[in-house]
Amino acid sequence: MHNWYTMKFVKLDYTAQIKGGPVFETTDKKKAEKEGIVDEKRPYVPLPIVVGGGQVIAGLDEALKDLSVGAEKKIEIPPEKGYGERNPALLRIVPIKVFRKEKINPIPGMPVELDGRPARVQTVAGGRVRVDFNHDLAGKTLVYDVKIVSEASTEKDTALFLVERNFATTEGFDVKVAGKKAEIALPEKVARDRAIVVRKASLSAELFKYLELHEVSYSEVWKNPKAEAPKKDDTPKDKA
Repeated sequence: MHNWYTMKFVKLDYTAQIKGGPVFETTDKKKAEKEGIVDEKRPYVPLPIVVGGGQVIAGLDEALKDLSVGAEKKIEIPPEKGYGERNPALLRIVPIKVFRKEKINPIPGMPVELDGRPARVQTVAGGRVRVDFNHDLAGKTLVYDVKIVSEASTEKDTALFLVERNFATTEGFDVKVAGKKAEIALPEKVARDRAIVVRKASLSAELFKYLELHEVSYSEVWKNPKAEAPKKDDTPKDKA
């Protein structure tokens, strides 16, 4: 039996905030503008989620299992089911020369990356910088206002759902699923994406996992923007 029969593939509208504190994420652009957290690089549309797939924090994942299309709910999530409790072992003292070597002037509150891990500067004093590797939301109780907008009900719906998860859109895609194979025609704009190989690999992996396909093929068409359309011959023709 295919996984999509037993798993839920939903699109979710939500607004998330720290309990008693500010909103830190939302799919509603007007709310994001009101809270001053607009990110112009992200689309403000319902988020595709494989419920139970570990794609969101545990407390939210668990709550979504019991919600159907159209359902709205306020969900309170404690730290242990969110981003965890704060861990003192994740505080680290770093010589300021490490930052100066990278031409960085550390100041409290600054996000940084050390040893390939995200962190945040806490204090700077006496040539030493205290850096916090805890997630910014660690130790916080979170409140999510959620609404299930839609749910995939067929294999093709699920394939399109996974396309949107990996490409942030389905516009211009032509998707066919037959038996254990899928054929996906990519729009030219997507085909020009420099991350196309990674995106196709990720989408293929999810199609294999959730639809149990054996093969995924991609096709694309590139058009020369300098090519002119054939000119019409307006020369009058003699009538017989």
